[in-house]
Amino acid sequence: MSFQHLDKEIAHLERVFGLISANDRIPLSYWRQRLLMLPRTALMPAQRARLARLEAVLRSLEQSVRTLAGKPPLRPTGT
Repeated sequence: MSFQHLDKEIAHLERVFGLISANDRIPLSYWRQRLLMLPRTALMPAQRARLARLEAVLRSLEQSVRTLAGKPPLRPTGT
């Protein structure tokens, strides 16, 4: 993967990660796989930092899903 292609892929993920939530149609596991597919060996320091931020955002979203899964369902108001 060329430097430019890798940079474009990171930029795409940055845009998407700014918009996704735990309730999206595309599961968070898909985005985790997209991150894991990126080569780590020839990254520039700035690219490593950008990927670290993306991984932190995704971890936060995954944690919110686990937290919500552990809570009882909400009842409608007024009951």
